[in-house]
Amino acid sequence: MRFKPLKLLAGAAVLAASSAMLLSVPGTAGMAASSAASASKQVQPASKLVFRYKTPYFADQLTSASRWEDLKAAGYGLTGESANVKPSGAAGNSPGSASGDLVLTVSNEEGSRWIPRWYTSDAAESIVDVSPSYVAVKPDTKLSLAPGSGLKWAPPEQGMKFVALAEWKDWTAVMVSPQGWHGDDRVYRPVLLWMNTQAIASKRAIPTGVLSGDSAVPDELARNLTEFLLEKGDSAANVQKLLGAPDVKERSANLAEPGEPMRLGITWRYERPQAQLAVAFSPEGRLAAWKWILPADGKLEINRTAGSDYRFTYDFRTMPIPATIHAKPAWRNQGTLNYAYLIGATDRVLLVNGDDGGFSGMHYASSVYAVDRGTGQKLWQADAGFGMFGVSLDASRNTAAVFTDYDPAKKKYEARIREFRLQDGRILWEKQLPKERQIRMFAAQGVILLQQTLASKPASEVLSVLDRTTGKQRWNRTLKSNQQILETDAEDPYILLQDGAKLTALDPLDGKERWSVAGAGPAKEDPQWNPYAAYGNIRQPLQHDSSRWLLVGSEWMLLNGDDGQVLARFPWHPQERFETTNDSRYILVQRSEKADDFDPSRIEETVLYDVVQKRSLWTLPGKAVNGTVDGNRLYAVLNGRPAAVDLEKGTLLWQMPVTSLESASPYTMDEMAKTRFAVLSRYLLIGYGSDLLVLRKEDGGVAGRLHDLQFDFAEAHYRRGIEGLLNMSPGGDIYIGSSNGGLARYHKADLERLLDGTDRAPERR
Repeated sequence: MRFKPLKLLAGAAVLAASSAMLLSVPGTAGMAASSAASASKQVQPASKLVFRYKTPYFADQLTSASRWEDLKAAGYGLTGESANVKPSGAAGNSPGSASGDLVLTVSNEEGSRWIPRWYTSDAAESIVDVSPSYVAVKPDTKLSLAPGSGLKWAPPEQGMKFVALAEWKDWTAVMVSPQGWHGDDRVYRPVLLWMNTQAIASKRAIPTGVLSGDSAVPDELARNLTEFLLEKGDSAANVQKLLGAPDVKERSANLAEPGEPMRLGITWRYERPQAQLAVAFSPEGRLAAWKWILPADGKLEINRTAGSDYRFTYDFRTMPIPATIHAKPAWRNQGTLNYAYLIGATDRVLLVNGDDGGFSGMHYASSVYAVDRGTGQKLWQADAGFGMFGVSLDASRNTAAVFTDYDPAKKKYEARIREFRLQDGRILWEKQLPKERQIRMFAAQGVILLQQTLASKPASEVLSVLDRTTGKQRWNRTLKSNQQILETDAEDPYILLQDGAKLTALDPLDGKERWSVAGAGPAKEDPQWNPYAAYGNIRQPLQHDSSRWLLVGSEWMLLNGDDGQVLARFPWHPQERFETTNDSRYILVQRSEKADDFDPSRIEETVLYDVVQKRSLWTLPGKAVNGTVDGNRLYAVLNGRPAAVDLEKGTLLWQMPVTSLESASPYTMDEMAKTRFAVLSRYLLIGYGSDLLVLRKEDGGVAGRLHDLQFDFAEAHYRRGIEGLLNMSPGGDIYIGSSNGGLARYHKADLERLLDGTDRAPERR
């Protein structure tokens, strides 16, 4: 492991350097000239250069007018890697750039970069890593880009201290971190600058374990040491030698590349009040990734990287940085894919959708599997690969129907439906489906519904109704171009057929019409199909509601599916969207009134609408989502922040504190909430950012994060996350999914007792 230097100033964080000076260090000129001569003899032009030591590269050419405290390494070339020299005279290149202290290189990954040429010489192979030490330097000391380099910079001001990390002959390398080390969507890394060893006035070793509980090493220095000293593939023993024993150990995120089998290792977390570091090790015990979590200077920034090493990232957060609460679940099931979304449940079995969280809503692999509700043991699994799939749980029969259009075992497209017995996965019946058809599967009482579209005739659709017990076809019906089957499940007594502004309930046994309703105005497109949002009905997998909101014509109707009774109405407006809360009486209506159509980025206000009283109760400025009613309060995510609102008055009681709502990241505050709330007696749980946060109900303060639960951004799976990642049963069992394939069960009473004993501010160190 390598140890490299960071500038430290006694009594202050940073001091500006003096103007450039050309004087040599007294008494060292002869040695410096000798070293420089021996080094320069080994520097030869080449079309490809091999790094002999960890080498910084810079976006801009350095000059003697550059300030050494502003040197920003865009990344590192590691020992043994190579770089191609950019041909002289090429665009952006200056003649003779392959000579002197710097050379201009080019790569497909990084573009054009300037590197110190000395690190590609044979001399650099003799660099010796040394344990980190604070060093004070003599007056008039100069800092060189490399031993014998013509690029030198003015001496540091009196009292400046550095950290020495390497030696070469009579030279010592110290670490310098740029003052502006992150910005413009980038993270910049520290560099080594060299001085003659005789210029060192004093030296004091830095104790190992720079992030251990008793370490006095400042956060900034610890961060810089990790940047320069830790490399992918380092052993756990070497990492612990540098950082110390971690505060927390938990399962890592999936370390495999997309499309590969899941690889889980161990993550060590080092938790300080104003800085956290999570380092992940592969199953073989080698460093595979890290994430620094730090307070943002002004804007939220998520997953920032230096160079192209995307597994070594930074989060700059405007919300509190939570300490870990060690809460042991009743059980934890480990899935084979990144995400575990709860689909539904019986008294004994949970049905879960596994998904790898692929790009833009697609995936390399997906699955449906059953978990014993009492023990967490997996009972069976059906893999769907990268194909489409559908699933229907029938709690009355204790079965699950699974549709897949691809067989990953055979590695070919093969559409079929299988009816699984929940308790053991036995296939009760199986039906092969015609090829070259797009199929969507739903259910109603006693039947499976297949809405099939011929690939050759996209305007022609057929509804096929299968007997749930045998899989045999009961009847079918050709659909008109403006007709579609709405999503229903096994508890619903009727099939719902939408035909323009009319909605008809069909008997599953014979297809006869049982009731119908007509909406006012022309038919509008139902936004509930949008995977990026949770408009309309938000399912609660642990309970069935026979009533749901449907867009019929230009009118929202809350319909009782049993008899077609219209329980409530709400007019459709192009500038509005709404979503249900956990209480069917209340919906949250979002408005972007200054736009011609609804624009989720320009929501002006959110209204709480009471469907019983048929009136708006109150209005809040901005966007409120994920509403959960609890007594006289509504908990929601308001403008990206968890909040509590008086249910009757609309008074804002609290919001989770943040330092800024602005974001310099593709991830905005609106995207931080990954789940709805689970409401305990004195606490709230919510998936937020990468953590399962515990908030105090009385003031919204962050009590901490639950151990071994993590979340990641799953594009186009917003609704799945809101519905399936955090659920609490009426009996008090809490089921929490995670982005590393985990599904855990907690008992509400046990968790609350633990939280009551640990809800205190972490000790500062």
